[in-house]
Amino acid sequence: MADEAKPGYKTTEFWVTVVCQLIGILALAGVFTAEQSAALTESITQIVGAVVMGASAFGYSLSRGSAKK
Repeated sequence: MADEAKPGYKTTEFWVTVVCQLIGILALAGVFTAEQSAALTESITQIVGAVVMGASAFGYSLSRGSAKK
């Protein structure tokens, strides 16, 4: 039964979507000031950059590992 899909609320994608939607709703409601919004955008950009960099390094190491087999 390992092929069964997990319930949606147990997936990372679900929680990332929930957090992004909540941030969007709070921004639309005017909870964040312009300065806070700019700082949040900058932080998210840096986090995404770090994740992409890590994923590319991980992918490269997997690729090299399988090529050497």
